[in-house]
Amino acid sequence: MPSIRNTVVATVAALGATANAFCLTDAEAQQVATNWGNLIATYSDSLADAALEKNFTDYSESVSSLINGCPQGSAAEAITLPLLEPTFSTLAAFKMGQGQQAPINFEQLQIWHGCTSVNIRWKTTNTAPIPNPKPVVGLIAMEVNEAPSGSQYPYLINTIYSEFDAAAWLQNLVEAGICKAPTGLTATAACSSGAPSATPVPYPTGNGTAVAPSSTASPSSPPAYTGPAYTGAASSLTSSFAAISAVLLGALVLLQ
Repeated sequence: MPSIRNTVVATVAALGATANAFCLTDAEAQQVATNWGNLIATYSDSLADAALEKNFTDYSESVSSLINGCPQGSAAEAITLPLLEPTFSTLAAFKMGQGQQAPINFEQLQIWHGCTSVNIRWKTTNTAPIPNPKPVVGLIAMEVNEAPSGSQYPYLINTIYSEFDAAAWLQNLVEAGICKAPTGLTATAACSSGAPSATPVPYPTGNGTAVAPSSTASPSSPPAYTGPAYTGAASSLTSSFAAISAVLLGALVLLQ
């Protein structure tokens, strides 16, 4: 029965290829997150070239809203960004836009990752040169691919999906006199809202346990990864592939 035999062989090969696809370790995921944090906190073209893919794309309605409402730099002043389109659709556009932004501190609060993606929760506290600026918290999802041989880092960021408290950021800029308050609103009322009464709880990882940073972070020294994230699920999936492959190989023996 050669046709069935060939089908079994092809199925086993396909399962093996799927099971052997790359899967980020905790350390590799942290390196991806660290690279992005450094690009925001202390941007350089050299890091952008080393950490991002050439077809890099960045989606962020928060960033687009800030650029449209309070453009900073000649590149931002020259455009109006559609909110549902990529903020930066090329690596060159990101380098031009981010390269004109003032440095900010970037604290990684938590991290989760799958095999091909890294997600972080982060905070910055100095978005404008004023006393006691409002803190800004955001979430970033990063899709990655394996880097070409000889690259500085093993994985490169292909796509970013980033949203944060643009209202607090804008209010800081308004109070600093960097941009004007929206029409009809004062600088204080432009973006403010009442503080929640409940204390936020730690965000869970993929298996339901909380992840929290082990210490105060800085761009050069992010907190150590302290949770199992999705590696358990990936391990379980690999084990399932192995079991299925064993059954199919047994069937192949019987067919010979």
